[in-house]
Amino acid sequence: MPKKGENITKRKDGRYEARFVIERDSNGRIAKYGFVYAKNYLEVKRKRDLKLKNLTKDKQIKKSRQKERIPNAIMIWLDTKFSLKDSSYTNYYSIASSKIIPFFKNYTLEELDESLISQFMTFLQQEKLGTKRIRDILLVLKQFLDYYDIRIKFEIPKTFQKEIVTLTEIELAKIEKIAKETNDIKVFAILLVLFTGLRIGELCALQWKDIDFDKQVIHVRKTLIRVKNKHASNEKTRIILDTPKTQKSIRTIPINQEILSYLKNFKKEDDCYLLTGDYSYLFTKKYYEFYKNFLKEHGLEEHNFHILRHTFATRSLLCGIDVKTLSEILGHASVHTTLDLYVHVKEQEKLLQINKLTFLT
Repeated sequence: MPKKGENITKRKDGRYEARFVIERDSNGRIAKYGFVYAKNYLEVKRKRDLKLKNLTKDKQIKKSRQKERIPNAIMIWLDTKFSLKDSSYTNYYSIASSKIIPFFKNYTLEELDESLISQFMTFLQQEKLGTKRIRDILLVLKQFLDYYDIRIKFEIPKTFQKEIVTLTEIELAKIEKIAKETNDIKVFAILLVLFTGLRIGELCALQWKDIDFDKQVIHVRKTLIRVKNKHASNEKTRIILDTPKTQKSIRTIPINQEILSYLKNFKKEDDCYLLTGDYSYLFTKKYYEFYKNFLKEHGLEEHNFHILRHTFATRSLLCGIDVKTLSEILGHASVHTTLDLYVHVKEQEKLLQINKLTFLT
């Protein structure tokens, strides 16, 4: 029988479960438990004891590094992130190298305290960074501190959704006219995004085999991204074709019939990329430059590329496409993301619908 106080219990499924303390807060209270499972008592006890031994060893190693300078400590921590997708690792590396390391470069781990973190937060505010950017930086900092068991409390700001900007009807009409008359697929692709909500990386990765003209759909299976080169090389970054970051981003998008009829005029071999017409893709940076020049050349206001996606989503909602369907088309992680982004559009739609109620006499 299990001994009292060992935190080992037999589950209903017949397995044994052992619970152990992973960490305590500054007051010595238990903050986090760990669990291991096995078919019998002796095995689960052995697994629990091994976990505790490794946990103690890790804590000793981390404690011995307290005099380590923060830039070195961050690089050690980043090594533990190698198993992440390249895009996620690049994000961690970019934040750490551009913001955290420059500020803390002259400090060691043991010198970190609430006062220093407060100075860092003030520095970020003086940089006039957006709330979301500051939040992302502080979340990375928190993960870094947690890794070294450094318990410093600081407030991570909540993000507030900015008002969504979309193209005006005049701008839309002008782009549509130009796109319908063009023989340049890179120009027509702007209109394609306005009718599908594709991200720029997804558009650049699109091949003709991803478009099913019979079923009238686009299959989004990959995206083009620039990532940090995690391996020794002269190149600091590299361009890769990768699966989208989330499973929801791998999706099928229906195509408007009119758009499809124009798209057929540009059709190339299946393995050719849509934007180039050959077997090599166009870098996202190059296409973004093309897009900017297009706006300038035709006297259109300068907008970022994402405004095309926002315009598609806004028009879709106002046309009566339900939020769940739109969420799937956009490849959002959840319907809540779509609602949070376009809540103001839903309010407009409600007003339009409510005005359909009229007096009967």
